Formats: sequence, C-alpha cells, structure tokens
Amino acid sequence: MLRYQMTPGAPGPSVPAVWPAGVDIQRDVHRPTLVMLLHPQCPCSRASLHELTELLARADGRIAAHVLFIEPASAPADWLKGDLWNQARAIPSVAVTIDQGGKDAAAFGATTSGQVAVYDSGGTMRFKGGITAGRGHEGDNPGYLAILALMRQGASPISATPVYGCSLQTPQSDER
Repeated sequence: MLRYQMTPGAPGPSVPAVWPAGVDIQRDVHRPTLVMLLHPQCPCSRASLHELTELLARADGRIAAHVLFIEPASAPADWLKGDLWNQARAIPSVAVTIDQGGKDAAAFGATTSGQVAVYDSGGTMRFKGGITAGRGHEGDNPGYLAILALMRQGASPISATPVYGCSLQTPQSDER
C-alpha cells in the first residue's frame, strides 16, 4: 500500500514551456495562471483539491486558477457527477471546466490526475508537477511550497515535482 501511495504517475510528454495555443481556457495576462487537470473518478485527487484550496487561500488572489476535468468520448452520462466535481466547484474563484476528449490535457502534456502547471502573466511556464507528497496525502509538500513561493516572492528554487494520482485516461480501478 505504501509503495502504491508513494509511486508517482507515469511521466508524459513535456509540459510546454509557453502557454499552449488552441486550449479552451484563457491565460490571465495580469497574474500567473494555474491549471490543474483531474480524472473525476480518481480518489487520490481529493487531496490535490484540498491542497489547491489551501494554496489559493494563502495566495491572496495573486493567481488565476482553472480545474479541468477530463471527460473521455466514451464516458457514461454521470461521469463528472460526484464529490470531486462538487469539491472543485466549491473552491472560491476557481474556474471549473470539462475537457471533452482530453484535448487540453494533451496540450498541457498531462497524463496523471492532479497535474498542475503554472504560467506567469507572459505565458512562460514556471512550475509543473503535483501539489501532494503522495497519493491522497495532504499537507505541506515541495510542489505546494514552490507555487506559494512563486506567488509571494516571484521565484522558487523548485520548478517541477512528481505527480501522484491515477492516469487521466484509465479508471483508478485498473491501476491497483
């Protein structure tokens, strides 16, 4: 169980160094933009959303945040209905969007639920990775602290961390 909790998701293609063209969400040109990609059935992602809530409360409005839920073309009608969707929509000032077919996830190079990318106001990627220290783990961790440093000091010595979660394409029951 501990091995599963501490094993990051499979690395995917590179997160683009600049804001990807053709995505359905808009980058904020006045402050950094955070994008979190989630599998709506991933139990690990509850912790990622908890950490996002805490991070945004401490960032004092200095970052725009988007949560994108992946919806495969073959998804059942109730695919998004659940506690993760409700948890994300309850976070103040977060834009929650459906990524039909995973087009935007692919543009951001995301393969694991909970992956976060932060771009500065000019569109340059400043952070990529996860904001938990393990699957389902809440509490301060390198990714969370890196983004907080970006918001408070404008820089962080950490620009990438592992992502702990389920595959964006595979239901979590297939991963165990």
